[in-house]
Amino acid sequence: MDNERHLRLLTAFRTKTVLTWDEIRKVLGDVSEATARRALRKIPYRTSYNHNGRYYTLFEEPMFDRWGLWSHEGIRVSRDGALTATVERLVHESEAGWTRRELQELLGVSVQTVLTTLRERGKVDRERVGPAYVYLSAGLDSEQLQRRQEMETIMQRRCEAPLEIVVAVLLILIRHPKSTLSGVVRRLKGHSPAIHLEDVKDVFERYDLEQKRGLLS
Repeated sequence: MDNERHLRLLTAFRTKTVLTWDEIRKVLGDVSEATARRALRKIPYRTSYNHNGRYYTLFEEPMFDRWGLWSHEGIRVSRDGALTATVERLVHESEAGWTRRELQELLGVSVQTVLTTLRERGKVDRERVGPAYVYLSAGLDSEQLQRRQEMETIMQRRCEAPLEIVVAVLLILIRHPKSTLSGVVRRLKGHSPAIHLEDVKDVFERYDLEQKRGLLS
């Protein structure tokens, strides 16, 4: 009987992908809750971390993406099962931590309460970088923080690129149309604020200047 129920459950999951608890019991022949839980424990499964864990699905490693997540018609599942374990793993594995907004966009649910809980348990730390708090793994926080600060510096330079930098680069190209990237940087030495190679490269790429420089002469 147990083997028959096991096969029924596997067939149901492979047919419908996700099942509710009531559907699981029905597939098994309206058995008691205890019997249904025994049958379920014999197969690898995960519950959804949204919809209050209402949905169950068969756990198969290849179905999860590089973040260990999977979704089906708005139902979200993690290889870790619970949302708290998922957030802790994502923060621990991250190169440069996560902001709350980044995690929410990835997971599709609110994570504020989970982050607060993890901080209280000493699992994650929090540091302000730029306009937002970044959540870092306790024990790895210094490395992650350094990478995040480096990213923030690069992003600030790109976002602040401002019209004055674009104009400065274009003026150099009008006067010296054959200038290379490094040549433009050299000619802009001493500009305030400083204009770096990444800034000039960004302007070149944004306006496709490698192809259009001839039009400036």
